[in-house]
Amino acid sequence: MTRQLTRISRVAVLASGLIVLVLTAGLLGGCPPGGSPGTPGPPVFNNTTDPLNAGASYVGSRACAACHADIAVRTRLHAHSHALVPIDDAAPTYPTQAARAGVPDPPDGKQWTDVSYIIGGYTLGALFVDTQGYVMTDGVDGVHTQWNLAFAPTGTEAGFAVYRPDQQTPLPYGYRCFRCHTTGPAPQDRDRPGSQEGRPGIGGTWAEAGVQCEACHGPGSNHLPRPAARDLFVDPTPATCARCHTEGTDPDVIAAIDGYIHPNTQYAELRASGGHANFACNICHDSHASAVYDRERGIRNPCAVCHTDANMAAHGGVVFVRGDYRETMTCESCHMPFAGLSNAAAGPAVVGGTGRMGDVRSHIFRIATRDADYAAMFSADGRSVSKDAQGRAAVTVDFVCLRCHTDETAAPNSAFFLSLDSAWQIATGLHRLPQ
Repeated sequence: MTRQLTRISRVAVLASGLIVLVLTAGLLGGCPPGGSPGTPGPPVFNNTTDPLNAGASYVGSRACAACHADIAVRTRLHAHSHALVPIDDAAPTYPTQAARAGVPDPPDGKQWTDVSYIIGGYTLGALFVDTQGYVMTDGVDGVHTQWNLAFAPTGTEAGFAVYRPDQQTPLPYGYRCFRCHTTGPAPQDRDRPGSQEGRPGIGGTWAEAGVQCEACHGPGSNHLPRPAARDLFVDPTPATCARCHTEGTDPDVIAAIDGYIHPNTQYAELRASGGHANFACNICHDSHASAVYDRERGIRNPCAVCHTDANMAAHGGVVFVRGDYRETMTCESCHMPFAGLSNAAAGPAVVGGTGRMGDVRSHIFRIATRDADYAAMFSADGRSVSKDAQGRAAVTVDFVCLRCHTDETAAPNSAFFLSLDSAWQIATGLHRLPQ
């Protein structure tokens, strides 16, 4: 179940690291100066060790927005904020700037009154939680229960798709899944036997739906009466992001699914990326801004900021065209290919018989320039991405080159055909070619 649910948690992909930028003094400057009268001791500017902020309680993102209105506007566009959306007898609403977002209808034969929450629905797809707290599945509900958003790169059209047809019993919405979709999650145990809103299918409780401010900064009740102390949790390393952007218990394992990278394993990918392995997430990302719907603010440092001497490897100014789809080639087109799979991979009509393309960009960055197809990229059991003796991973050229340079079985596009052999040979020296 976890593997399937985290496919929808997109949560994106690519938008890790909500807490790190708060180290910049100006980001929390919206509150009035000074603490409460009689507050002892000097201000505590950087709590990096206690995520619970000395046993504070959760106050909710609206309370945070009262002082931090500018940050609230940015985070409202971030996929984290919409990882789990409560349903009030009507279709969920999303910011108008989120052009792809939206779940217009519940599964066939269902009404919105049958749904308590939507998981996702913002960048790639959605799952539905029923009023008893169970995740709807094809096997139990007898209809398609996964909603796919339209995604032009893979040719995916909006509509319902198969989700867990073999599930024969109600599927609980367990803590292992909702901990990364909520703020203040708590598992169900002997001391806390309750379920969120009394829904028996939910294996615990949370303070607020979605990954909101306090999901990364910790509960804020101690911060409100003495804002100048800024006693909120701030971890300057990628560790906070890793809590959800790691699949499984080993942060060094890049999990794989059916010949694609798991969609929520960006931390392990980064650690295996060679020269980028020690990067903090906020070097590239603005932790509060969407890299999808607010890209100018969401991406703080594009590749060329550091790689000033690298050319575009003969792709400068190139626009890839396939039918109505247009893509201006960038560094990310090749070095962050769609090697992860969340909802739907591209079929042969898009990538031909040899190309590979999922719907989540990789954070490995390195390209395997050797005579090998995607099978060599994964372990023998197919459950993880292989690494070399230095602990580095690389994405094969069928993900990188052949998703554009397709064979004759794909729909016509603007890129010329490359075989697997010719692709890796050309890729070896591509950055040495003149622009």
